[in-house]
Amino acid sequence: MTPIRSSLAAARTLVVKVGTAVLTGGGDRLDRAYMHDLSAVLAGLMSDGRRIVLVSSGAVAAGVGELALPGRPSDMAGLQAAAAAGQPVLMAMWREAFGVRRRAVAQLLLTRGDFDSRERFLNIRNCAACLVERGVVPVINENDSVATEEISLGDNDLLAAKLAVAIGAEALVILTSVGGVLDGANAIVAEAAGADELARHIRTEKSAQGRGGMASKLSAARAAGLRGVVTVIAPGRPPESLGRVCAGEPVGTAVGTGEMRVDWRRSWMALSATPSGAIDVDDGAARALRERGASLLAKGITGVAGGFEVGDVVSIRDRQAREIGRGLTNFSSAELAEIRGRDSNEFETLLGRRVHDEVVHRDNLAVIG
Repeated sequence: MTPIRSSLAAARTLVVKVGTAVLTGGGDRLDRAYMHDLSAVLAGLMSDGRRIVLVSSGAVAAGVGELALPGRPSDMAGLQAAAAAGQPVLMAMWREAFGVRRRAVAQLLLTRGDFDSRERFLNIRNCAACLVERGVVPVINENDSVATEEISLGDNDLLAAKLAVAIGAEALVILTSVGGVLDGANAIVAEAAGADELARHIRTEKSAQGRGGMASKLSAARAAGLRGVVTVIAPGRPPESLGRVCAGEPVGTAVGTGEMRVDWRRSWMALSATPSGAIDVDDGAARALRERGASLLAKGITGVAGGFEVGDVVSIRDRQAREIGRGLTNFSSAELAEIRGRDSNEFETLLGRRVHDEVVHRDNLAVIG
């Protein structure tokens, strides 16, 4: 057994994400029998001392059936309506399936805004921890009935990664309709030290019902890896595959954590908070941030995008518009427009007050790219 697989076998707290295509078996209705079978596997893991958080898609698919629609809506209002009608159906089916195994379930519906606030981020963590300690299965989904294109998490892969970070899970298991990450010969890549090693295998195909695709799953694996969470992208059918993954068997694609690690505070900035704006930097500043872990100085700033205030989380980008990191800014966007490219000894004259020398101090900076 490899070290990555051994860490999966030893993991006590897991986030398990199951996608719509898995829950329906590729059809247009939720597969009740499959949900019962998967619940049996999850309940068995819990009986063995595992702590499980379930991220479940499927509300829109359930709503399509509930509203007798001809197919999945393509407009935002239609998707919201289907999700609103389908979410109670989805939860009723999970309650029924886990109830047979004498396990209670609890529903948490989240949006990106719930992760933007550090206080709400911690509330999510505390609530989920309390539930699993009581032997309850938290069933978590994005709140599609109120989400819009601007605040949507986009897919439940990223939601699952954010939750894995929030609750301090050791492993994230993403159950999908394919066997794992496929290479150029359509063979499953068994293992990778980090998500970046798998980037060349990304394909653009998505299931007809899903929103993610393999790119979002690898993004989730990379995000989880920043906090030391191992990820497995594995087949959701048959449901017994999950048990084999958790036993450390070579099922699906196991993704290690890579070399980066960030602390809890930086992980919130890097993975959970939505940036209020962006700061563009020159090559010298980009190297200093990436290679030396330096603070961001105004001298290296070439541009400012969006409107933000002191203390907001901002994205920092290089000349190619690639995100280098995120951090808490000591200046507003209006102030940065005045001081960008300048030395710190000019700040007081330009702004009329004493200010920090650093735009983003290294203690408030998470380098992520």
